[in-house]
Amino acid sequence: MPSLKTILRLNAASCLGFGAVFLSLPGSVGAFLGAPPAPAWLLAALGAALIVNGAHLILASRQALPPKALILYFSAGDFAWVLATLGLIASATWITRPEGLIAALLVAAFVGWVGVSQLFARKALGHC
Repeated sequence: MPSLKTILRLNAASCLGFGAVFLSLPGSVGAFLGAPPAPAWLLAALGAALIVNGAHLILASRQALPPKALILYFSAGDFAWVLATLGLIASATWITRPEGLIAALLVAAFVGWVGVSQLFARKALGHC
């Protein structure tokens, strides 16, 4: 299993990358995911939140041992992302195009893996 620092940085890279795309191209992202698309303002706001979260993840990854509560916070956010994605797919809201469904599920799988991996990596350090 990768180190906690590596997992936090993978999570940060994902947040920063998707955040930049959502913030700079919200209309294109919405159109790619589904019809009707999610509101551009919502995707842009989500992009901004992802960038802030990515920066926070980088700061946490620089700590020798991030506090357990911080790892729980990041993992809870990851699990919320997965649940929100599955809820939007199940309700056929905003994620309706086949390529959008595939992309959303792949991202959700990665985000779920990151969330679980952060918990296990933190626990493996023996301080949980």
